[in-house]
Amino acid sequence: MGKIFAITSTGKTEKSLLDLRFGKCENIVIFNADKNTFSIFENPYKNEENSGINLINHIKKEGVTTIITGEIGPKAGAIIEKEKLQLVLLSEERIKIEEVMNRIKP
Repeated sequence: MGKIFAITSTGKTEKSLLDLRFGKCENIVIFNADKNTFSIFENPYKNEENSGINLINHIKKEGVTTIITGEIGPKAGAIIEKEKLQLVLLSEERIKIEEVMNRIKP
């Protein structure tokens, strides 16, 4: 099974910037590095309590193995660890989604 990434995004295109928030991010990019395909959907949990936990459960159904974001809360962090998902934290505020995807292509 290949790696599937969940990347937090401020917008709905690959030109959008990385959203440094996980649970409260605007959008999520699901990127299949092996197939070089991606889809973007709005975060349905961004305004809810426990948004990070709900988002993890949602993206797990998509087969995500790695999460790329800027920061993550302690509850979501514990779930990521328990589920053995890989977590990559980036501190670059002005990085475009397409650049993140280019960095992780095989």
